Amino acid sequence: MRDIKDIARYLGISLLSKGLSVSPLKLQKILYYTQSWYMVFFGRNNTLFKCQPEAWVNGPVYPVIFKEYKNKVDGMCDHLHASDFDCDEDKLADEAKKLAMQMNLSKEEMECIDSVVTLYGSKSQNQLIFMTHSEQPWAEQREGLSPFDYSNRDISFDTMYNYYKARYDKNHKEAE
Repeated sequence: MRDIKDIARYLGISLLSKGLSVSPLKLQKILYYTQSWYMVFFGRNNTLFKCQPEAWVNGPVYPVIFKEYKNKVDGMCDHLHASDFDCDEDKLADEAKKLAMQMNLSKEEMECIDSVVTLYGSKSQNQLIFMTHSEQPWAEQREGLSPFDYSNRDISFDTMYNYYKARYDKNHKEAE
């Protein structure tokens, strides 16, 4: 199991190395989708990191990552830069490879993470917020709350796994 801060840094650097924007808010959603799809492909009992997301107003949030990046930019929607991930702009790809090696990510794990970055990374933070709001794991934990009510309810790993596994199974069954 990896440290969520290392995974967040890896994701941020990976997004930037592909020429994609990343804000603290977008990073939260990419982390969430990475964890969700990781469990789908490697099994429910295999999580990439141990932190569970909380059902905040703008979607799933990992408080430790919120604290890590909240002061790097003026607002949660502002773009982060290579320096915010302790990296030089011209060394993003090399740093991503170095981090992957340090975290001992297998080829299959890197492919899974890269697929998430490719699939979700080109979306705006607002698109990602709307997506998470329309999906069961976040919505289930926001039940009974008004749209702007504070909540630190954990989003269940079981619900994340079951929801995305069902989507995966449905899509692959339709493709046959």
